[in-house]
This record gives sequence, C-alpha cells and structure tokens, in this order.
Amino acid sequence: MTWPLGLVLTLGLVIRGLQLGQPIVENYVGRQIPTAMVARNLDRGSGFLRPQLDTAPFPNFFVVEPPIYQWLVVGLRSLSGWPLEVCGRLISDLATTLGAWGVFILVDRRAGRSSAVAAAAAFSMLPITIRYGRAFQPDALMLGACTAGLACWDLATSGNRRWLALGWPLLATGLAAKVIAAFLLPVALLAVFRNRSWRVVALVLSTLVPALLWYLWADHLVGGSTGSKASADNRAIWMRLVGLSALSTGETWSHIVRLFVVRAFTPAGLVVAAWGLWPRSNRGRTGLIWWSWAAFALATMAMVAQKLHHEYYWLCLAPVVAAGLGCAWSRFAARGVRFAWGSALVFGVLCVGFSASTWRTPEEWQSLDRAGEAIAASTPPSDWIVAPEPLLYQANRRGCRLEFTPRAAERAAAEWGTGVKVGDPLDLIEFYRTQGARWVADVGAVAGDARRMALHEGIRRRYKIWMDRPDFLLAELISPEPRGHAD
Repeated sequence: MTWPLGLVLTLGLVIRGLQLGQPIVENYVGRQIPTAMVARNLDRGSGFLRPQLDTAPFPNFFVVEPPIYQWLVVGLRSLSGWPLEVCGRLISDLATTLGAWGVFILVDRRAGRSSAVAAAAAFSMLPITIRYGRAFQPDALMLGACTAGLACWDLATSGNRRWLALGWPLLATGLAAKVIAAFLLPVALLAVFRNRSWRVVALVLSTLVPALLWYLWADHLVGGSTGSKASADNRAIWMRLVGLSALSTGETWSHIVRLFVVRAFTPAGLVVAAWGLWPRSNRGRTGLIWWSWAAFALATMAMVAQKLHHEYYWLCLAPVVAAGLGCAWSRFAARGVRFAWGSALVFGVLCVGFSASTWRTPEEWQSLDRAGEAIAASTPPSDWIVAPEPLLYQANRRGCRLEFTPRAAERAAAEWGTGVKVGDPLDLIEFYRTQGARWVADVGAVAGDARRMALHEGIRRRYKIWMDRPDFLLAELISPEPRGHAD
C-alpha cells in the first residue's frame, strides 16, 4: 500500500466517522431503525437464527437477509463497550473503506497507480458512499465486502492462491448481507478470471450458498410462526415487484433522475466517469470489468425498478463511477496538473454540498432524544407503546408501529392476520388498543405536517392525554375524563 492510498483511506474513514453518535434517523430511517432493532435484540440473546423486531405482533421476525451485519455490530460493541448506534455506523464506515481498497486494486491493475489512487479518493467522497457509508444498515457491508472480494480474486489471477481463499468469504459475506449483489458473479467470470473452467464456475457460484441456506431457513421460520405476517407479506411483495413494468411510469423515472442522476453521484460525476471509462484503442480489456459491472447492475436495477425510490440501491454503481472518475483524473493530469487538481477540488465541493444533509438530524426528529426519555420515565417497561419505530427504539420499548396514511395503516393491521380492516391511522391505534397496547406517543408535528397534526387532534379527542408539548405527545389508550370532573 502506498502512502497516498493510506491517506485517502484514512481521510475517508474520518469524514464518514464524524458525529458517530448522531441519531440514526437521517436518509432512509425505515431501513436503519429495523436493522438496529435486530442488532439490539441480538445483543440481548435473541439468537442469530431468530432476528426480531420490537414491533408487535410477536414474534416479529426480520429475515430479509441474515443478520451478518448486526452480528458484526454486536461483536464490535462487545469488544469496545461503545453504544450500539456508534458501532453500527463504524462497521459501515470500515466496510466502505474496504470497498475503497478494492476499487484501488481493480483500477491499479488495469489503469495504473495514479488512476487507482484517484478512484479510491472518488469512491470515498461520492455523496452516496458518504451517506450510506455511515448508516446503520447492511448496504455498505454488501458493497465493501463484494468489491474487496473481487479485488482479492483479481490478485489471485497473478498466481497467489492465498488471495483466492480470502476472496471467497468476502464475497459470501457481501452476498449474504444483500443478495441483490449477485449480479457481480457474472462480472467475476467475464472480467476477473481468465480461466473459466468448471472449477472456477463452481467457486464463483458457491459464494451464493450461505445466502441461499439462509432463505431456506427463513422460509421455514416464517412459515411456522404464529406472530407477525410482515415477513410473509414482504416476500409476496418482492415476488410481485420483480419485473420491468415500473419503468413505464413517470414516477419511477422521476426517482431515477432525482436519486441516480442528481443525488447519488452528482450530474458532473456521472458525465466525467463515463468519459473516463470510454473505450480507447490503447486500453484493451481495461474497461471490461467496469462496463460489464455497469451493464449487470443496471439490468438488476431495471428488474427491481419499483424499489428505486430507495436511494441506497444505487450504491451498486459506486465502484464503476469511482473507476471512471479515477481514469478521467489521470487524463486531466496528462493535460495539466493544475487542471486535474482544480477539477478534483470542484468535484469535492459538489460532493460535500450533495452529502451535507447526512450529518443533520431531520427537523421531524429533532426532539427524538427528549421524547424517548419522556416515554422511558412515564410508562412501565412492560407496557406496549404505539409510536413511530424511531421513537420506540429511542425509548427502548416494545410496542406497535404508528402509521400516518390510510394505506400504511391498512398494511400494519394486516400483519396481525386477524382480518380486521382499518380505515385510517386513528382506527389503527384503536385496533392496537384491543390487542393490548396501552399508550400512544409521538414527536411533535413540524410546520406543514398536516397528517401528523390531524392524527394528534384525533388522539386528543379520543384518549387521555398525559403529556402534550409542542415537541411530544403522550396519551393513555383510555377515554378522557369528562371536562369538569378531573381530579
């Protein structure tokens, strides 16, 4: 490892590691909080094979992927004693650093050392790798482990078989963290291994075995569960959404433009990366790995187009964009060092601007710490609380997921398997009351949040209010006392 690479990796690690103790509610909170719930229950002894959420009905198994990421988080917590949220962010940070090393190796062997260091730097500063390289979710682990695994196998083609042995657990771990990365297996066969014997094919395909075994177990676990139907519903939803039909809607393309073209890599980053990877006669097979990576990744994204409102799916293209930027930087440097460094500075400023929000807690959750403390101090630990998942997690309580739209409320009620229909979020709260919930709590409504304001007004009319502050609402799920008769 050269000192410039060490500096790049260290700076990336430090930048993503700023404010590790920040509440895990930035970007896509609906992915971070369930992941953290599983990690906390794993830390308490739930068991690797029974990952569980803290939202009823119980048991509520979360089997969308094996909890390998959460297991690493709990391991770091056991070694360090740091808070779980800090450990989760740090595991993602380290995994992203591993991915930057993988990008360096893959570019170095095809385009040279200067392009490789620039590519590692670009990978470290891309807005999407900054945002999700510090998030409490397994996507960074998927990307970092798979990229490093391919790099190890690439090194093994030079004759050192120890890299071959190291690459297998890395790829298997990445695929287990998020099996959608399976699109990289044909990339390994086409652009990494020159010898495509049956042994090589078997080696590559065998990295899928741990993930496949997990899903066989998950099917058995969910099928025999008497608790939440959420996992079974999610499996059915996934099976229905796979296909190209979503690409015919304007909504999907608006997500693609906003998240992929603009937010993930910056518009300039995409254009310059494509130019840097554009085939040239003296490159030979240099670009094969990146163009095949891009082709298989884009084909996979097209098949799951209904999920593209989740920005983190575009992480799969981060190594490609970084490689293109690294190669482009070398071409700029050939025309003039000042021009190369100036363009890098401009791109760095763009990346900072596009990723700055990741270090800010959204206005909606500014009072989350105080609200969690209020719940913990005012309610018995064994009582179920109806609340948004981030608030349940912050208060360290079990309970029921509060929703704010009729469609979300209907889906939440369906997870109980009772056949009861609810028409709106207030009906959902009443349904939860009949299932054993005792309290409802929420953070304050910010300006313009009409749905939350309306729900709070409904709670005030129907239930007994214990705390009603601008930043927090807590009510007991019993009828309010008539006015004039309070003690």
